[in-house]
Amino acid sequence: MLKSKALWTCLILMTTLLPGSITLTHAEPMNGYFDQMEDGVIVGWGWEPHLPNTIVPVHVTVTNQETSQVVGDFRPGASLYREDLEANGIGNGRHGFRIRMDWDSLPDGVYQIEGQVDGKSFGNTQSYTKGETALPEQPQEEEAVPAIVPGRSLGTFRTTGYCPCRRCSGNWGKRTSTGAIPRSGHTVAVDPRVIPYGTKLMINGIVYTAEDCGGGVKGKHIDIYYDTHSQAQQHGSRSMEVFLVP
Repeated sequence: MLKSKALWTCLILMTTLLPGSITLTHAEPMNGYFDQMEDGVIVGWGWEPHLPNTIVPVHVTVTNQETSQVVGDFRPGASLYREDLEANGIGNGRHGFRIRMDWDSLPDGVYQIEGQVDGKSFGNTQSYTKGETALPEQPQEEEAVPAIVPGRSLGTFRTTGYCPCRRCSGNWGKRTSTGAIPRSGHTVAVDPRVIPYGTKLMINGIVYTAEDCGGGVKGKHIDIYYDTHSQAQQHGSRSMEVFLVP
């Protein structure tokens, strides 16, 4: 996201999901995750952590946000091999899936994409905007965050992406508000009234440091730094669980 403006669509690459790498007291392993959209194809993975080498069916729904109508209901087996999954400890890596969605047959609007494995929700949702329609920005209410305790979940935050370009960061792209040089996979912008500068956070298995802020980052909102504007746009706007790293 721009430091002051929301962006849409989706991408985040998982890099640190190895079991035991970080101790979390209020979290279970994710059952699935959506990756980037590829030419109308919904891409992701799903598994059952207690049966790490077993192919499981995933349940993916696509819902029109305005009408609440379910326009897509898919139940593929997650069986495609992905080297990145195996490398990050997701069983034998044969847990990927690809679903072709006929967006051309649908009216303009915003569509929510959700997934489950055995009734348990994926670690993220996706949104797809067709045409010029976009949901208006909703005022961000200040939400109280529980006292920060090492290793615990801080709850669900809205996450977006930003980069050093003038559109995202104005004239401040070379340094963060704390004077650090921003780095992809490391820097996030936060509301320092909610999360103090220097706090280490884990979001989807990646450990970030809170070392920036932005005019549009208020309350339970985290802006994730990317090297390029296209990567920031691809991240879009997503609700994700955030953990404190001791």
